[in-house]
Amino acid sequence: MPFTVRHRQPAHAASPLTGPRAACLIVLLLARAACAQTSADVSLVSEYTMRGLSLGPHPALQLRVDHDTDDGWYGGAFASPVTLYGREQGQLIVYGGRARALSPGLSWDAGVSRTSFLRLGRYDYHEFYAGITRDGTGVRLSYSPAYYDAGRTTYLELNGGVALGERATLALHGGVLHGFDVHHGEARNRADLRAAVAVDLDAWRVQAGVQALVHGAGSDLPRARAAFAGASLRF
Repeated sequence: MPFTVRHRQPAHAASPLTGPRAACLIVLLLARAACAQTSADVSLVSEYTMRGLSLGPHPALQLRVDHDTDDGWYGGAFASPVTLYGREQGQLIVYGGRARALSPGLSWDAGVSRTSFLRLGRYDYHEFYAGITRDGTGVRLSYSPAYYDAGRTTYLELNGGVALGERATLALHGGVLHGFDVHHGEARNRADLRAAVAVDLDAWRVQAGVQALVHGAGSDLPRARAAFAGASLRF
């Protein structure tokens, strides 16, 4: 589940939820939630992919919940079935952090996430992340001390969108994963690209697009299929 930089409006404005909506199991309640808002999404995706790699060859039903407070704190969780190294199981990502406006249209975001696997706990990992967003385009840097039990990594990503009309958006993503503890002969860097057209229909969002692992491999997980599609229902 790729995370995008959250965009917080100035304190006097409404605080819309941002970031990918796809699903979750538990809500991380944070302090000062008097003026908070909580939302949930259920999604069906043709393939669960992450940073150019496939986490399951079959369509997946996913759940996500997000909780935002008026002063910028947020938390949430995401759950999905996965196939990891040949074993089918569940994945849970729990995350929390804070996002604040620096000026109109410009904001920062920082937090931590924990990814856990139901049957292969040795591959659980943490990531610490920070990013900045300007007018809907964001850059984020994530660091993991033990990514999939393979050592230290950083992931630098750029996310943005182009309005195609009143309801349609072209969402663009590019990212580079760098490994610090790779073995001889393994790729130290891996780059992925993704582009999707998303259409909002009231509470529904339908999207389809293409993606590619454009450089490196460095993993026993298979590459994601080039084309993907999905539909999400927001509550």
